[in-house]
Amino acid sequence: PIPAPWPVSVNFGNQKVGTSSSTLTSTLSNSGMAPLAVSGVSTTGDFSQTDDCATVAIGGSCTANVTFTPTVVGARIGTLSFTDGKVQTVALSGTGTAPAVTLSPTTLKYATQLINTSSPAKTVTLTNSGNATLNITSISITGTNAADYSQTNTCGTTVNPGASCTISVTFKPTAKNTRSASLSVADDAVGSPQTVALSGVGTVVKLTPK
Repeated sequence: PIPAPWPVSVNFGNQKVGTSSSTLTSTLSNSGMAPLAVSGVSTTGDFSQTDDCATVAIGGSCTANVTFTPTVVGARIGTLSFTDGKVQTVALSGTGTAPAVTLSPTTLKYATQLINTSSPAKTVTLTNSGNATLNITSISITGTNAADYSQTNTCGTTVNPGASCTISVTFKPTAKNTRSASLSVADDAVGSPQTVALSGVGTVVKLTPK
């Protein structure tokens, strides 16, 4: 038997960390004059495979179906190995990508505001500083006095790598004294949900004695 893998290298390109790529294939052909016995097929690194390799007939071939599931951001390499007495190898490579959320500022403090009146809006900028599309599940106000704040945003459901959007938050106190809450962004980036602390003071109008 004369074994020959093809191709001898497979690049999966960019793949989001924790997700699996489409399957790419590598074949092991036998151009010799005797059947080829394959005792095992294996992968290393962030790669996995399934195969139909056992005995490869004269002039025949078998196939390994390989997928890439990166565990971290950055370049990832591995090897696909066919064992047939000797070891035939295929170089595997790909790049792990992931979104990353930056919120600026991380705290919003409002001036003292008359109860049941709205403050001017303050703005938070959300930036996807990663190298994969950010998928946003929700943007909401949470916390003790969540009802005292409201938000509008330009973010939609996705933010491309390097792009930004804005979130505008308004304070409308329902009671006096300090009112606290959080702006919360739920998404598929590490550290979700990301939050911005919100605080303001509600006040009432004091009547002037006649």
